[in-house]
Amino acid sequence: MALNAESENMDTKGGQRWILWTALAVLWIYITYAATIYLELRDQILVGWGFFAVLWGCVRRGTRHVPLRVFILLLGAFLSLRYWMFRTFETLSYTGPWDCVGMLLLYGAESYGIGIHFLGLFVNIWPLERKDEPTLPDDPTRYPSVDILIPTYNEPEEIVRTTAVACTLLDYPQDKLNIYILDDGGTVAQRNHPDPEKARAAQIRHERLQRLAQEIGVHYMTREENEHAKAGNINYALQCLCSADAEKMDIQNYTCVNVGIQQTCSDLILILDCDHVPTRDFLTRTVPYFLRDEKLFLVQTPHFFINPTPVEKNLGIHGILPGENEMFYRRVHLGLDFWNASFFCGSAALMRRSCLAEVGGIQGETITEDAETALELHRRGYHSVYVRRPMVCGLSPETFDAFILQRSRWAQGMVQIFLLKNPLLARGLSLTQKLCYLNSCFFWFFGLARIVFFLAPLAYLFFGLRVYNASVIQVMAYALPHLFASTLTAHYLYGDVRHTLFSEFFETVQSIYLLPAILATFKNPRSPRFKVTPKGGHLRADAPNPLGYPFCVMLLLILLGLVAGVNRWMTLPLERDVVIICLFWNLYNLGIIVLCLGAAWELHQWRRHHRVVTDEPAELISETGRSVPVRIRDLSLGGVRLGVAGGSASTLRLGETLTLRARDSSQKEYRLALRIVRLDPCHMMNQEECTVGCQWVGDGLQAFADRVGFIYGDSERWQRFWESTSRRRVPLGRGYVLLLRAGIGQAFQRIAGTCILLGFFSRRMAEFIWTRGFKRQPKAS
Repeated sequence: MALNAESENMDTKGGQRWILWTALAVLWIYITYAATIYLELRDQILVGWGFFAVLWGCVRRGTRHVPLRVFILLLGAFLSLRYWMFRTFETLSYTGPWDCVGMLLLYGAESYGIGIHFLGLFVNIWPLERKDEPTLPDDPTRYPSVDILIPTYNEPEEIVRTTAVACTLLDYPQDKLNIYILDDGGTVAQRNHPDPEKARAAQIRHERLQRLAQEIGVHYMTREENEHAKAGNINYALQCLCSADAEKMDIQNYTCVNVGIQQTCSDLILILDCDHVPTRDFLTRTVPYFLRDEKLFLVQTPHFFINPTPVEKNLGIHGILPGENEMFYRRVHLGLDFWNASFFCGSAALMRRSCLAEVGGIQGETITEDAETALELHRRGYHSVYVRRPMVCGLSPETFDAFILQRSRWAQGMVQIFLLKNPLLARGLSLTQKLCYLNSCFFWFFGLARIVFFLAPLAYLFFGLRVYNASVIQVMAYALPHLFASTLTAHYLYGDVRHTLFSEFFETVQSIYLLPAILATFKNPRSPRFKVTPKGGHLRADAPNPLGYPFCVMLLLILLGLVAGVNRWMTLPLERDVVIICLFWNLYNLGIIVLCLGAAWELHQWRRHHRVVTDEPAELISETGRSVPVRIRDLSLGGVRLGVAGGSASTLRLGETLTLRARDSSQKEYRLALRIVRLDPCHMMNQEECTVGCQWVGDGLQAFADRVGFIYGDSERWQRFWESTSRRRVPLGRGYVLLLRAGIGQAFQRIAGTCILLGFFSRRMAEFIWTRGFKRQPKAS
């Protein structure tokens, strides 16, 4: 049985799910029984390392067939479950009150890690890759109508302009398409703000976006109040555009302030964040699914980002390792799709209007309104589809602060869903859907576990707390096979989209900030408020981020822990088993914290437009008709970098205006005017390729639309980028070296920069004390 499911029939898929689910349940009962069998340490070493050798051999084969895949995952799960049984029944003993507290915290963190590992294995047991894509009917009159909603709050006008223009270029009948900019930054309340400066800024934004919408030929909408953030913005638009929806949503005293807005009541709703620029084929690849399945409420597509996250940028690993979000959109979501649990991710999604109206619109009880809405509709028996092809291009947060703000909102929202909408108790969900939603919620508790894993070895090295009661030989028999098996299994599942050390580091770098956010949500599940993630920012120079200073403290604690460990090794020979375990554990944490230090040192971002790296043929045409073949190396809304053969480059002149003629994957031709602004000094005939930097020319709407269509309109370009990162699968050992090298380089810069800042601060304080204190003379009486 091949891994890729070819049939899209829901009955067939349901049968596949139940057959697999039944087989997994039977096998899991057997594995659980086998994991409880007591073995002598010698026999356990043979079993643990022997099974790991079998696992390693199976993974090395690299096959993607389902039977072997299931065997690999169950074998890895068996070694982890056997370790958990050992921890539960052989290592939990009372040795003192504080020892007990630390021991139970560590046991709980480990149990959480193993539990979320098991849930991940279940979700990803059979990822569904849809090969048989449906197509639109030949008769355009049968196409469903679509409303495109672009919510915006405080993003720059240029970002909104790019997305709105791209929406006008979609390959879809214009009479079936309605595009709306939903401005929450120019509401009536904002324009009447008590602060005159804020009111004036809101009024200016309101007028500019109105003019922008009129210029482009789309619709502008706003509302009275900023209630319920993004969810409220979308719901207000739905009510304005279809009064029947307002009746279904049971809205009291409903009025629409958008005079002249036509009632569309379109069949489908496309929701796009204002920085998510769609490709031309977005609707042609997603709308047909709704024609085939009347109970389908959602078609979700990946979020593809043109720029790296601050963590990737600061460590210099962008383009070397796959992007941070690729694991979720290229692997995990395929598994969710198989279990009919693919959920709404807030943007780049097409939804059925009637389904939204049935549940009162986008839900707003939590700050992750997207997943909450999908949960509610899955409860009612509706279906979802995930289309793996990237068909939007968005922007990641530019700064470490914005990154943490975004992830804190996600973490709090998913914890809210767990507390307020507990998936395990949600009626209407199948058992498999409950497990999938539970996995998505529980994942965000990693902040609690990561802090415990950091503090556990230090608790012994500093204070002698016995939080882990095991000898070195027991660790070798149980713990190491579990750790290596879980690492190898994760590499098997996600190795081409996420290195395992990157996951460890990525969770740690967030944990210290997510921990208080999670605890605050537990204290009051309704307290979190939606906060917009800043997009499109700039950094003029490299600088330390204040959020990175806790990692300096953590580094100091680890170094002191090493000193304390050496002292315990020398003075307590009977405890050397525990000392060596904690020292190695502390050294591992040292590598992670070094990466965190590097990630928190902000590198400058001065480019106005982010570049798209590519390799495509094109030609430059002069006013006289001279043609020069070139290769497009990268491009952005600001310009393009071309590769030109050495001999041909000698015919180009700085400041010359030319036309770039190029074709996309669908053979659509573009002619774009540009000016040469940089010529590398390589005009020798023996030079293989010279670099030519060009700037776009032409300020009109049509010229801008042509550039947007060429740069963002071809989904094949994003697909090629994903495939190229898959071919960069980094071996486990090499990946550890690569990441640590990047982290050490940035960490030294971070430490040096911190010392400079502390020295500067100390000097200023000394000057202040001297001038205001010692040099101040007493007043004459």
